[in-house]
Amino acid sequence: MAPESSDISTPIITNTNSNTLSSLITINAAAQLPVKLTPTNYPSWRAQFNALLIGYDLMGYVDGSSTCPPATPAAPRALWILQDQLLLHAILASVSPQVISLIASAKTSQEAWDKLLHLFASKARARVLGLKERLTLMRRENKPVSQYLQDVKVIADELAIIDVPLSDDDLLLYILNGVGSEFKEITAVVRSRDTSISFENLHDKLVEHEAALTRADAPVTTPVITANVTQSSQRAPTNRGSRSNNYNHNRGSSSFRNNYRGSSESTSPSTTDNGRRSNNTTGTGYRGYCQWCGTQGHSAKRCPQLQSGSQKSASGQFYLPWPPQCLSHMVA
Repeated sequence: MAPESSDISTPIITNTNSNTLSSLITINAAAQLPVKLTPTNYPSWRAQFNALLIGYDLMGYVDGSSTCPPATPAAPRALWILQDQLLLHAILASVSPQVISLIASAKTSQEAWDKLLHLFASKARARVLGLKERLTLMRRENKPVSQYLQDVKVIADELAIIDVPLSDDDLLLYILNGVGSEFKEITAVVRSRDTSISFENLHDKLVEHEAALTRADAPVTTPVITANVTQSSQRAPTNRGSRSNNYNHNRGSSSFRNNYRGSSESTSPSTTDNGRRSNNTTGTGYRGYCQWCGTQGHSAKRCPQLQSGSQKSASGQFYLPWPPQCLSHMVA
């Protein structure tokens, strides 16, 4: 019977005792085997392929339990060979380019299967030690905890494939040693348990703890409260303000001059017998400084140095050789 032309697999009836089958099964690797085999994911690739082979009852072709029958009219040999080549094609189509070269020389599906088992699931002591060393040195670092647990589980599955499975306690120890100090609280709780915890429960607890740490580290955002504040503009002083300031300044200066004039007039010095004016005054007296000699207590009009140069008139009064107007500018 000719093979089916459709990519959709069709059910078959197999008789493993007589090594006969009634129809062929074609496998669409792109749709039914989405995970391609790479040097690092053999356990997951094998798990999906095993499920497909068991579901279609084709495991005997790859594990050697179903051998090629002799050529008889009741059991046509060609049909078995055709089915075996279809399985070989599915294996070749489901591996990455760097892996396909390692099994390209295989003639049957069982030969390709055994090559992959030897390459990626060797029972050699060196491989077992290498996988356990990777678990010992593995650290989460900056990876999400789910990614870290997945990496640990891949290595544990590889050990299980080569018949060196890890116990739950050993797997737990490897995980807790590399998860990091951020999980020390939950690590202490898990270590103190009287019973072992499964990988699935540990995964959930670590992921929940990571989410709690992320929420705790998130910055707290406070609502921004805005207010409309009316700011008075800084206006330049106007001419009116300048005139007002000048008026106050001039007014203050006039007040100062009036005070000065009043103080000087109310504290007129007395005249001594020899005609010279004395600095002895009554009251508070003049507290300013002479603009001529710099002495405190009299003005330039009353300066003794200027008085010494005065002349006596016919009436017996002293007069200055210069008009008082000449000295008026010296009085502030």
